[in-house]
Amino acid sequence: MLTLKQLFLGLFLPAVVSGGVLIFARSLSSKQDATNTGESETGSSDWLIAVALSAGYIVGYLGLEGLPSFPPRLGAHWLCYLAVIGLIVGGLWNFSFWGRIITQVALAVIIPRLLLAPTFRHTWGQLEGIIWWVCLAAAIFIFWNLVQQSFTILPSGVSSSFVYFGLSGGTALILALSGALRLAQHGGVLVALFAASWGIALISGQRSDRNRHLFPSSASPVVALLLSGIWMNGYFFEEVPTASAILLLIALLFVHVGRIEAIQKLGARRSALVQIAAIALPVLIAIGVAIARSGLLGDSSGY
Repeated sequence: MLTLKQLFLGLFLPAVVSGGVLIFARSLSSKQDATNTGESETGSSDWLIAVALSAGYIVGYLGLEGLPSFPPRLGAHWLCYLAVIGLIVGGLWNFSFWGRIITQVALAVIIPRLLLAPTFRHTWGQLEGIIWWVCLAAAIFIFWNLVQQSFTILPSGVSSSFVYFGLSGGTALILALSGALRLAQHGGVLVALFAASWGIALISGQRSDRNRHLFPSSASPVVALLLSGIWMNGYFFEEVPTASAILLLIALLFVHVGRIEAIQKLGARRSALVQIAAIALPVLIAIGVAIARSGLLGDSSGY
């Protein structure tokens, strides 16, 4: 059971911090649209979205865990640093296409080795470790690109915020059902951040085509690295079912149903609903697997 202090520091305060920065970023973006300022200033307002997500999560982390240790003793202790890394990468996102690709590949390779260092040392043999390392690096790289694509394929800031609110909520619920209550609270921080962004998108509406997408691609490092880090901790150090982990990972693949011609003919609103439903389906199945695995429905078997 969460205490009042944990609720305030781990959920309410992160949402307030993130929401405040998001409101400022959207206000700055609107002023830039009105005055037709240069691309460099537009990039600065985009980066503020990454600041909002990163700062909000860091506040939540500090509320849950206190100051992060260095070097981190546990895989979960890396999550705060992943938020910082995502923020830095987001700030450099638009400088060079090839620099961006190289950075994505490098981080996809390095992060599993950092988070899973005890597993590499004590559990896996050399060959098994290499196989896992390659698979995890590929999974992180692919997921990162799915996050980036989803920010532009989803038709509005309202729908993208809602999708990540649901994905984060599903993550937190699966972790809680798997007995990883502390890690579930980290997922809860993301839920609070995306709930704030969803509320802001709903209230402000879509006033111009420039503001149609709430999340720029420069925010993808923060989102992708944090979700990947939480999932790896949940799967390798907790009892998250394999099927649930895989379903969460592939959920964003279904954002591409919005590109199907028959779906596009349904109109903007119905097409968005189909996209959201398609993404929600694997998340709901993943939750169902976790419920069955937890024993809440009686005797369970491994998945």
